[in-house]
This record gives sequence, C-alpha cells and structure tokens, in this order.
Amino acid sequence: MVSTRSLTSAAPPVTIAFLRYLIGVVMLGLPVLLAHRIRFAGKDAAAIAALGVLQFAVLIVLLNIALGSLSAATCALIFSTMPLVTLCLAVGLRQERFSMARLAGVSLAVAGVAVLLQATLKQDGSGSSDMTAMAALIGATLIGAICSMLYRPYVQRYAALPVSALAMLAAVLFLACLCVATGQPLAPSLNAVQWGHIGFIGLASGVGYFCWLWALSQLDASRVVAFQALGPITAAAIELLLTRAMPSWTQWLSMILVIAGLRLASVTRAKRTA
Repeated sequence: MVSTRSLTSAAPPVTIAFLRYLIGVVMLGLPVLLAHRIRFAGKDAAAIAALGVLQFAVLIVLLNIALGSLSAATCALIFSTMPLVTLCLAVGLRQERFSMARLAGVSLAVAGVAVLLQATLKQDGSGSSDMTAMAALIGATLIGAICSMLYRPYVQRYAALPVSALAMLAAVLFLACLCVATGQPLAPSLNAVQWGHIGFIGLASGVGYFCWLWALSQLDASRVVAFQALGPITAAAIELLLTRAMPSWTQWLSMILVIAGLRLASVTRAKRTA
C-alpha cells in the first residue's frame, strides 16, 4: 500500500493496476508453460477469469482510488477488517461453521492492527472525510472477502499456480482494455525509483497471490484471510530493524494481539479436525 500510494500522483489507478499484474502474470506464466498442462472445463475457466477480473482488477482499481485520497494507514486499517467480513459471509452462506473462538481470534487480530495504526490515523488529516474514496475502500474489502470464498473450489480442483496465472491474465486483459477505453496510458512516464516501485509491487503480487490461492486450497477462507493482519505488523517490525529502534508499548501490544488472535483461530481449526 505504501509503494502504491507513492505512485498515485505519477500514474492513474488503472495504469498502476495494469502494470502490477502484467509483471505478476509474466512471472507466473513462465513456470505454467514449463509445467504439465492443465485443461480447465469451460465453465470453470470462465468463472476463474471472472474472479480474476474482480480480485485483481476491480479490487485493485478501487484500492488505488482510495489510496489517492486516504492515507496508507487508513486504507490498511479498513482493509484489515476483511477477515471479519469473510467470516460473517462464510457463516451466513454456510460455507463455514460458526465458532466463537474463531470470531474472537479474528477480532483480536483486527484489534491488533487498529492499535498499531492508531497513532498514524490521529495524524491523518488529509482527505480522511472523502466519501468516494471511503466507498471505494469498502467496496474493495467486500470484493476481497467474496472472492476469498469463491476461489476455494477451483484451487482445490486445479493447482493453485495455473489458477493464479489464468485469473491474473484475465485481469490484465480487462485492465488493458479499460486503459484504452478511458485514455489512460499503458506505459506512463516514470522515473527510475517509480519504476522500481512498480517492479516491486508486480513481483510481490505474483508471489503473494499464488501463496494466497494455495492456502485457500488447504484452509477455510476466513482463516487464510485472517493472516492479512500480519502485513502491518511485519512492516512495523522491518522498520524497527532497519532503524535499530526498540518497539513502543503500542507496537508490543499490537504484535501480542495479532499473534494471539491468529494462534487462537489456528488452534480452533486443529482441534476441530483432530
């Protein structure tokens, strides 16, 4: 989110999303071409492509729009509620059983992210009341939660790698058409540092979403999405290591809440399947 926000003044949201997943699909496409060819059923291929457009195109465009007006901290906090949204949807649609312990674990993880970001949020006075950006952010969160549930049967039926590549390819084609239709450049004028951010985001997207889809083939969607709370915590830990600073009490509390919440959700799953 921080890298993407640094690009919002240099390139349109759709262009950033297009370049991000173009790099991701190239990286995933090479091993797919070298691996054993998997044939998708026609309706499955169409469904995976549609999910790819939603997950990798519509969601990211909405998130980029939000990052154009809201701080990265605000976006990270709202987006981190996705595990709760996913759990509620999964239970409501009867894809998962309701578990008070699972709900408590996910809530603890989200609370940990809120504690970590509270100081940054207090300092955020720029565009915090932009309702269009907030609506885009909420829409991105809902799409992420819905796609997390709908992907699972396909990554269980096929390997995660070809599913990831097909989904991203569909998104790249959609985004390319959207760029042309809206007059946004496919190759914007960026400096070396900005292209570095694009490359980093693209490579991280390819690896990250493959791991995410593989995890969805093994675990409940709400449990997989709960680990999203580790993102801000990991970023804070890396920053502390680079600056050789000691964690503040809020950072310690945040890490304890997130780790305890994820541990609680994981132990609940292990007991249920034992």
